[in-house]
Amino acid sequence: MKMRLLTLALVLLLAACDAGAGARSGDPVTGDATSAAPGATPAYTDVSRGDTDSIVKLLSFAPGKHRAVIVKPVIYLPNPQFCATYRIPRDDKRCSYAWGAAESGAKITLPRADDAVLMLVKDDPAKCVDDSGAGTCQVSGGAFDDWLGNGEELIRLQTRNGVAVRLAELHLP
Repeated sequence: MKMRLLTLALVLLLAACDAGAGARSGDPVTGDATSAAPGATPAYTDVSRGDTDSIVKLLSFAPGKHRAVIVKPVIYLPNPQFCATYRIPRDDKRCSYAWGAAESGAKITLPRADDAVLMLVKDDPAKCVDDSGAGTCQVSGGAFDDWLGNGEELIRLQTRNGVAVRLAELHLP
């Protein structure tokens, strides 16, 4: 409970600092979603509160019960919408990709439900991917952990009351 309150306080503090930041600059593909004009960029989802369904970068996962996940919210948009939103010139290499992701600076620790659903694309995107590009083939915690390895991957995260209940690999074309 104490950790959750500290996490919430940190998120609110970061949001307050961000709201008063004024003119900002950065590189939205490598981790800073602040290069667009103020008010023009989509807001990051606060996955620590309420029920959410969003794209995040999964930083830490461990199989087993009574565990948590660490995520970093991102803005994930298809191109050319991503480049238009962040005012990136069309001839920029980042605009040649099918999508763009802008990371927030926040790392959020969330409790994970013991019965959280874990989904991967596996080796069959035709069978194991939904319309949003999220994996649909359910796997064990161990298989999900093996897929993540030591890396950081984009996933579709669903929460209920700030608890991670569904994590799905995001299939990137």
